[in-house]
Amino acid sequence: MRLIRTSLRARMPIPKLGVLLNDEKALHAAREADPVAFVVLRSTLINPPRAAGARGLAQRLAKLHPGASLVPYVWHLVSHGAEDGVREFGTRSLPGEARRFGHLQDTPEVHEAWQTTLRCAQEFGAKRVLLRTPPSFTPGAVNQARLAAFVAARAAEGLEVVWEADGLWEPKQTQALARKLGMQTLVPAFDGAGRPFTGGLERRWLRVDGAGPTSKLRGVLGEALAYAVGSQRAAAVVLFAGPRAYGNLRAFAQELAINAEENEGDDHDFADDFADDDEDDGEADEADEADEPGAAS
Repeated sequence: MRLIRTSLRARMPIPKLGVLLNDEKALHAAREADPVAFVVLRSTLINPPRAAGARGLAQRLAKLHPGASLVPYVWHLVSHGAEDGVREFGTRSLPGEARRFGHLQDTPEVHEAWQTTLRCAQEFGAKRVLLRTPPSFTPGAVNQARLAAFVAARAAEGLEVVWEADGLWEPKQTQALARKLGMQTLVPAFDGAGRPFTGGLERRWLRVDGAGPTSKLRGVLGEALAYAVGSQRAAAVVLFAGPRAYGNLRAFAQELAINAEENEGDDHDFADDFADDDEDDGEADEADEADEPGAAS
């Protein structure tokens, strides 16, 4: 028995769906018919491709997902310190003292590292970059100022920042900073117990992880998430990660299509609405003051 019928509005905001891929191997599971608006590449956090590799990957994705926006992660030499345990996984590096890289420091080393991500973003034709900050990037005044300077510098280059904050940052704090600085944040779509995100979607993208209770998005989980995003004023962006990223994206797209048919009762082709047209994401103006399961960022 379906849990969600007439409780959604007659015309829900059209979500934009995407995949968050660890590496290119995950593309083997892709289908041309998948309603993908965003392809986020986590591999660029560790090893951003050089210009020719980035160009070839962009061409491959353009054929596979026409119209989708590519979003690279910012290189860890910009965002992560030596103590964060990321550098040993990478094969690319830059000369300089380890302590002068990461944490968005205003150093020549970080600026040079950013140029590597910028070249990658340019080859991708990207309009956004995803910045992941580690737990060691704590929510103090110094790091808030560094974050503000980073976002402003990217805006001057024509790039929007999507921020994924690990550690002690509170959801209300990240949302307030996102409003102030003009960026988006990436937060979990479910908490550890499988309860869906219930907060407002202003300045927030949702991430469905490929582990734990959400490793396979079927049945009640898909219905609950569809209800959570369909009951919002803002149009959601939902990214699917993990080995089943594409399978979960298809299952959720089907769930959204079912809900649309139940609530509209017409012949509208729901899949046609998933393309990323880079128009305003329908952010709501109202602040969210509720406690939010699964919104820890």
